[in-house]
Amino acid sequence: MRPFPKTRAVSHRRFLVALALMPGCGPTEGERFRDLQREINALKVEKIQLEERLEKRDARITKLDAQIQNLRNNGGIPHEPVFGIDRIKILGITGGADTDQRLGDDAVVVYFRPIDIDGDTIKRAGEIEITLLDILADPKPEVLGHRVDNNPQRVRKLWYGKFWTNHYKVVVPFAPGAAIAPGQEVDVHVRFMETATGREFTDRKVIEISRVLPEE
Repeated sequence: MRPFPKTRAVSHRRFLVALALMPGCGPTEGERFRDLQREINALKVEKIQLEERLEKRDARITKLDAQIQNLRNNGGIPHEPVFGIDRIKILGITGGADTDQRLGDDAVVVYFRPIDIDGDTIKRAGEIEITLLDILADPKPEVLGHRVDNNPQRVRKLWYGKFWTNHYKVVVPFAPGAAIAPGQEVDVHVRFMETATGREFTDRKVIEISRVLPEE
């Protein structure tokens, strides 16, 4: 069989292109409109499903918030959580600190950990309150320093979870005018209220600080 002449092959291709462009060979305007309408309807259904999921999520959050508030109002929870906090512990590295580059401690750096029933450190969000007391003051203990952190974002930045850390670190400055003698013992009180349950945990530790009298 002899091949088509070149001119006849070109004409044949042009005929196929023209045939493809003729009305009725591709999707009609009505078919394109129906396809677009189907896509719009599918998006509407997906939007409704997403809105329903968000409503269920918001309802669940509201229910959990109500449960937490109820637990706080009743002063506790009905039973001990399996993986919850059992206690908090002030670490031995807690001590005086020089934060103003002047001789002598002007603050106390407090390190503490939430610990579960197995003695393992666990990270939990909560409100932190630390009070520094002079237990030898007469006639009642004198408050040497006090700090409260209850903003979630600020408390989050107080947690250190890298190598050899996993603890909260809180700097508590001495109150202006606090009468502190060299080598004075300071009674450190930590209160931690867990956000999820409203339960409170406390610990205390007596430390000795380095202090220099003004005349020295």
